[in-house]
Amino acid sequence: MLVLSVDACVLSEACSKGVFGEGCKKRCNCVHGRSCHRVTGRCECEPGWKGARCDTPCPAGTFGQNCSQLCQCTGLHDWCHPVTGKCRCSPGYYGKRCELRCPAGSFGPDCKSRCSCINGGSCDFRTGACYCPPGYIGADCSTRCPTGYFGRNCARQCFCGEGGQCNPATGRCICDPGRTGPTCQQACPRGRYGPQCRNACSCQNGALCDPVDGSCKCGLGWIGSHCDTACSQGKYGLNCAEDCPCLHNGTCDRFTGSCSCTAGYYGHVCQHTCPSGYHGGNCSHACDCKMGQDCDHVTGRCICPPGYHGTQCQRRCEAGSFGVGCAQMCDCAGEAPCDPRTGRCLCPPGRTGQRCEKNCNGDSFGPDCSLQCHCSHSAHCDGVSGRCTCPLNWIGPACTEAFPHQTSGAARFSESRRRRRGGSKAT
Repeated sequence: MLVLSVDACVLSEACSKGVFGEGCKKRCNCVHGRSCHRVTGRCECEPGWKGARCDTPCPAGTFGQNCSQLCQCTGLHDWCHPVTGKCRCSPGYYGKRCELRCPAGSFGPDCKSRCSCINGGSCDFRTGACYCPPGYIGADCSTRCPTGYFGRNCARQCFCGEGGQCNPATGRCICDPGRTGPTCQQACPRGRYGPQCRNACSCQNGALCDPVDGSCKCGLGWIGSHCDTACSQGKYGLNCAEDCPCLHNGTCDRFTGSCSCTAGYYGHVCQHTCPSGYHGGNCSHACDCKMGQDCDHVTGRCICPPGYHGTQCQRRCEAGSFGVGCAQMCDCAGEAPCDPRTGRCLCPPGRTGQRCEKNCNGDSFGPDCSLQCHCSHSAHCDGVSGRCTCPLNWIGPACTEAFPHQTSGAARFSESRRRRRGGSKAT
């Protein structure tokens, strides 16, 4: 046994660095090791590492060769270098005892990095991650909420209809001229027109007032810019354009051109249906439909567009239904709503697909996954907010700023400490 041991020693002396064993045929397997024993292959770890393969960083509070020394850092916001044992302030803190938080607008180690959040976004004093105000989204809050969405993380949906625009911060509908109501789904009330329906119409004799510009659409038997001039003798109908056909001294009614037509028709032989917007006997009744839609020329029943129902088309389809008469049911995954007119699923942030059944992939985020992520160095992009989760040794809103002062072990220690303390947002 003594002879074999000596032979082994002789053999080991001949092995070069990085190999060991009989014939020097085995390679050392040390991740963070200076070298390995030429006979046994045992790793000799560099300071800051331990383990059979030198692949385990020093536990929190220790440093040096084989992690045998105890750190002397006493502050709540500092960390001990696993190799030298020197105390350094954690990212986001500074001062003699690391007791001060980075001032507003700065973050990271020694508060040397400047925040890049725009549009009123607040910056995390530790990592530089941006927390966007309502109405904005993205890694640096540079992206305005897509059309149809508003609020924090653009997570809430607007329902302003075709006649309005949604405030991206508050969700309040800003109606186009001629529209009114909380969701701009109604035309101006009769007698009003213009922005916010502020203007009073000047149309007379039951004429319809255009809700956008206030122009008058005269009823039968009237003409003029204000519909205040009756048809001249021998004329009748819309814009007084029809020649009266009454024979044998018959009297031509300037409204209908005949005397006995049933409701919904006019003319001496009832050959004309009521013009758009009118119904009933003598076509004297204006349609009363909230969406400004046409109505049945006989009954006056409103002909509602897809997405609305009710006697005056005043009610939007309830959640989960869509189409003409709101008779069809939505087929969207989870709690995703659908377009009340077409039934198309309106995917919330982080979801996409025909039924919103898919999560965003790693390159996109936001409503219907319609926005492009801008995270560098293989960072994870949050499918809902677009916020980047940086890998070790990288920080910043898009993980573009290197943090070379920590080893991976120290970074993990800092990360675990940050998680334990709750990771509060910067204010």
